[in-house]
Amino acid sequence: MKLTSLPRKIKKGLPYLGKELRSMVSDHTPLFISVPRTVHIWRSAPCNAKCIMCNYGYEKGAALREISQIVFSDDLFPRTLNEIAELCGRGTLVSYMGGEPTISKNIMEWVEQAGSLGLDFRFTTNGYLVTEEMAQRFVAAGIFNVGVSLESLDPVINEKIRPYKDGTLKTVRAIDLLLAEREKQKKYTSVNIKTVLTDLNLESFVEIVKRYGKRDGVMCTPQAFELMQGLPTETSELLYIKDIKRLERVIDQIRELKRDGYTVHVTEQGLNEILALYRKDISQASTMHGKKEEMDPSEPECNIGTDNMWIQNGNVCLCPYHVPIGVMGKDETTLSQMWHGEMAKRVRKQTRACRRLCNISCLRRTPLTHKVSTFLNIA
Repeated sequence: MKLTSLPRKIKKGLPYLGKELRSMVSDHTPLFISVPRTVHIWRSAPCNAKCIMCNYGYEKGAALREISQIVFSDDLFPRTLNEIAELCGRGTLVSYMGGEPTISKNIMEWVEQAGSLGLDFRFTTNGYLVTEEMAQRFVAAGIFNVGVSLESLDPVINEKIRPYKDGTLKTVRAIDLLLAEREKQKKYTSVNIKTVLTDLNLESFVEIVKRYGKRDGVMCTPQAFELMQGLPTETSELLYIKDIKRLERVIDQIRELKRDGYTVHVTEQGLNEILALYRKDISQASTMHGKKEEMDPSEPECNIGTDNMWIQNGNVCLCPYHVPIGVMGKDETTLSQMWHGEMAKRVRKQTRACRRLCNISCLRRTPLTHKVSTFLNIA
């Protein structure tokens, strides 16, 4: 990080820091003054890929149509973004996930609206459709972060997991285009390269980090491979990590890369939880959405409901594994009213008591020091 960029980064980060402090007060005192620092908008929508570990890759017929059919309609987005801004203000991430975002004809308008409201929009893409013009428009619109899914720099490995003609080339090109536009426009869009750790590509994450992990504006995120309901047996056998010692070696390499200054977006607790998932679930009885494992009793209570909100196909939640606190668009009830309502208070109490072992990166509880360090590297 250049010292000359520090004042700009501090200015950008102060609203986020304010939210963190409000969350700390809300977690440790009777006074609840927290507002979401991240609002996740998840919806059913089409995807242009057939990744083998994803339900878009293995579902067929009615099941595939269900996850591909848009329920939370495009015309609800402007109202949703306005209400997020009203509740949360600046220093708020709006994290969108719905099939492949670049398919949507309105994605650019949402990015531009979020920017005009002072919100930081982000989404995750496979990068297959990202062109030079699209990268230029995203960066010009002020998108805060683009997640890019990449399992390996080796096409043989990557396209075994993510079957798509020349998919590796297209994904890497998307990363390079976004970084080139960041430099060209002197904007501060960041790129989060996300890799699912599987038996096929375990060491590949280290190679990705070595290539990109010291580039300005880049962070690399390892994600645990978890079984999904209905995943074909041959796929789970192909991807499930069988050698715990091998996983431990790679985790140690990730720790070393972090010590060497590479921007790896995972905490020590996150690494330990990836290991715990495989150590505890020897019989492979758990799925991503059907967990049997719990956190160690020594771990602090979950604070996910203090500073996060999910809008899942219109259902408004404090955590995707707990009951909704309202429905967006059902009536005139606003997100602010839901956040401060009696239902939210009851559910928030339940989330704090939850001991579920969560390995999805957006659910991990992250220490403030890690957040500040990562922000200063990518902003």
